Parts: sequence; C-alpha cells; structure tokens
Amino acid sequence: MNNDFNCNFRVKGPVFIVGTERSGSNLLRVILNSHPDIYIPHPPHIMKDLGPLEHLYGDLKDDRNFRRLINDAAKLIELHFFPWEIAPSRPGAFDQAAARNLYCVKAAFYEQYRLFKGAKRWGCKSTFMVHYADLAVKHSPGAKFIHLVRDGRDVAVSAKNSVFNHFHPYYVARLWSLEQKLAAGLSNRLGKEGLLTVRYEDLTSEPERTVKAICGFLEEDYSGRLLRYFETEETKQLAGYSRSWGNCAKPILKDNSGKYKKSLSAGEIRIFETESFPELEQFGYPLDNPRAGLLKTASAPAPPARRARYFLREKGRMAYILLRSLFTDRNASAMLKKRVFLGWVGLKIRIIKPYEASDTGFRRDDQAPRA
Repeated sequence: MNNDFNCNFRVKGPVFIVGTERSGSNLLRVILNSHPDIYIPHPPHIMKDLGPLEHLYGDLKDDRNFRRLINDAAKLIELHFFPWEIAPSRPGAFDQAAARNLYCVKAAFYEQYRLFKGAKRWGCKSTFMVHYADLAVKHSPGAKFIHLVRDGRDVAVSAKNSVFNHFHPYYVARLWSLEQKLAAGLSNRLGKEGLLTVRYEDLTSEPERTVKAICGFLEEDYSGRLLRYFETEETKQLAGYSRSWGNCAKPILKDNSGKYKKSLSAGEIRIFETESFPELEQFGYPLDNPRAGLLKTASAPAPPARRARYFLREKGRMAYILLRSLFTDRNASAMLKKRVFLGWVGLKIRIIKPYEASDTGFRRDDQAPRA
C-alpha cells in the first residue's frame, strides 16, 4: 500500500456518484479509483436497466423468480464492454443479498468485486442511482453520496455527441432538472454527513482543494496521486473505448466550462433554461435569459407541433450518433449486444411464461478471475 495513505482495513459504506450523465462522473470515478482503499468499477447500470422491470419478475420470495433476477443482473455484468476481472457469482449473490430485491443483488455483486480487489469500500458511478438512492440508504449502512452537478447547458453540449443519453436540449433539460431535484431532496434527507454536492466547475478549476474536500467527506486520506489518475492503465484503456471518455486520459481540463455559449444556439439555450431555470439558479448558474420571460414560457406547455419537432430531432440525432459509434467506438458491438439482451429480457418476462428452469443460469459458481 502507498505510504501516502494510512492503513485502515475497516470496511466502510459504499460511495455513490449521482447526478446526470455528461457531468464529469467518469472523471471523478477515475480520480477516486486511484485511491488504494476504494474500488469503483465502470458501471454495468444494473438498476437503470433492470430497475423498471423488477416488478415483472413476480414474487421474489419465490426462489426461482429471485434466481432469474440474479441471473439477468449477472448477464449485464458479463455483457458489459469493460469486463470485470471476476465473473459474478450467482450462488454468492443468492446467499449474500441482504434482502430480496434488485438493489441488494447489485450490492452483493459489487461486494464480491470489493473482496477480490482487497479494497475497504466499493463505489458506484451509475449516476442514475439518484433514482434509487433510498434503497441504497436502507440496505447499505454508511453509504455516502457525492452529487456531481455541472451547468446543465454544458451537459446539453456534451450530450449531443454521446451515445449514452438524450440529445436534444429539451429532453436533456428535463432530465437534468429532475435529477437535480432528486439530489436536492436526498441532500435534505441525509444532511451534510450523507451527501456532498460538488460542482464540476470547482473540480476543474480547483482540483486539489475540491478533491481534498471529497476525501474529507469520505473520511479517506488525500494524496497527490489521486490527480494523476490519467497515468493508470485502466484509465488509458477506458479512454480508448469511446470518444465520450477521451478526456479521462488527460490531466484535468481547466477551461472545459461555458462551452454552451458557442455550441448552443440562442434558441437552444432558451429551451434549456425554460425547462430548468430554478435548478440552474439553485446551483449557482446565472441565466442568459430574463427570468420573468422564462417563467411565463414555462407556465404553458409546449404546443404539440413543437414537441413533435423536438422528438424528431432527438431521434434523428440519436440515429446519427449510434451509426457513427459503430465505426468509431470500440464498445459499439458490446453495447448492441446489451441492447438486444435487454430487449429479450423485457419480452420474456412480459410474454414468455412460465420460464424454463434453465433460465435461472444457476448451474455453476463462476466467481473466479477472468482469463
């Protein structure tokens, strides 16, 4: 273990990075992942992808239903483009889950990985956990949440070229606004001991001060090696998978804010601010448009014809980005396989009943290092 850190092997509660995608969550993940006592794997998004389907598995007190849920969660890990170093143990998750729900299955798999890595706590970078935070609070004692917030208009700029989210500012704004509200509500419930809000702009402009504050919140030691995250082989490998993560292999970009002023049109900025101006103001982002005008526009729903235009532009941009990714991103085929798998899961749990026993996937304990 590096001498910059005190040796303390007491297992601590997990760390969750929440907020909205394209807010610098991968940057923060690789920074914290440089700490020897924390391990935060690239997330297979178990809750995001299977959470909406969980109720369709039936009564999870039934062992067969619970095993099917565990098997599908394990398959998400196995199909993930950034492979975990161990195969998830389905029998292990069955025995170790603190309760019979999807979150506890996810936590059991992460705990398996923590033990394999020899870390004292695991973390999760799936920002969508802000929608499931109460489950984490209930079933993971000592859980800590870092709410990473970025100017939503810059999020909209980044989202236009990413395969992981909405593309049109209207939809980006609505999701950004919702997830900041959820994070603010969680902050009110947990207080300063349970949740720390970090602005992306502070992380990039004052990285040492900000990372020291994060370490203090997590009750972990700080070292300058955390800001040398870009030197690790895992970070370099991640950056090579997709242009969406290219910046992870570079030192922190201190001028990566305010890009929306050049990259969004005046109309797109107004669309975004109309849908999210209370949250922009709440987190200290000045508006470009008069508040009174935004309030007046927001008080009336967008006409159907305008929403239809937003929808068509959203889907058109989505098609373009997905097609481009097939030729530029190393993870494109893995993402396609995952989409097909999730489509099949949705079909079989809604239509194809009863399941065959083989659907549970419980034929062997696979928890072993991958070749």
